[in-house]
Amino acid sequence: MRREEIDLYAYFCDERGEKPRGFLHAYRHVASKEIAGKERSAVLIFPGGGYSFVSEREWEPVAMYYYGRGLDAYVLDYNVAPHCGYPALLTEAAMAMLYLRKEAERLHSDGKIAVLGFSSGGHLCGCVSLGWDDPVLRERFGEDCAKIRPDAAILAYAVVSADRSCWDEETFVNFCGDAAPYERYSLESLVRRDAPPVFLWATADDAAVPIENSIRLFRALCAAGVPAEYHAFETGEHGLSVCSEEVLAECTEQTEHVRNWLRLSVGFLRRHGFYTA
Repeated sequence: MRREEIDLYAYFCDERGEKPRGFLHAYRHVASKEIAGKERSAVLIFPGGGYSFVSEREWEPVAMYYYGRGLDAYVLDYNVAPHCGYPALLTEAAMAMLYLRKEAERLHSDGKIAVLGFSSGGHLCGCVSLGWDDPVLRERFGEDCAKIRPDAAILAYAVVSADRSCWDEETFVNFCGDAAPYERYSLESLVRRDAPPVFLWATADDAAVPIENSIRLFRALCAAGVPAEYHAFETGEHGLSVCSEEVLAECTEQTEHVRNWLRLSVGFLRRHGFYTA
């Protein structure tokens, strides 16, 4: 395995200012005398944390799972409130996607990139999956915006809707602040016919982010004709990540069942043309 840390602000010659984060962490396969080099598909991971921190439980354990399935894994360590908000969060996600596109040959990429986001990271995942040509991004990256669009998206117990009846207030306050209306980044309103295939999962009794978030997005995707797959598990607390003892205080028969989302997501990627081992 090759580990790398990429300073996205330095790569794009952007002023970092006082932002402490904005780094892309790579977990890549490398060729050796014994193992032939392959062109790999990639997964770009956005951990959750309500845009107030970046969850370690949704970082390396997730990257290691997909790495073990033959994909190169990348984790975006993005800036959060109070240091950072809109539009920097959206711009950093776009920079991560563009870096992977621009460096595809050096990274031995087959050109297929999926994004995977948890909770508020799922919201950020949805923003680049449905709004890759957002006016803010078009002003910053111009015609390169087309390269921001991922080839598939996986949203895990994601924050979706700005509707007060089911929203996660912290996520929208930290993301938008006073710089953009919350409704502008309500994901169900951003769905478009040319969006990439989307895989969603959530638990029915999630007390932090109501399952209505995932349901609304799935309905909007289906109505627009976007390929979508949705799994609703009977029970499970918010933030289950990979559902292992590494990330949970206790594993139960139910969390072992919810862990099936990992296998299902890999199958979803394979059916949509991704290389998986």
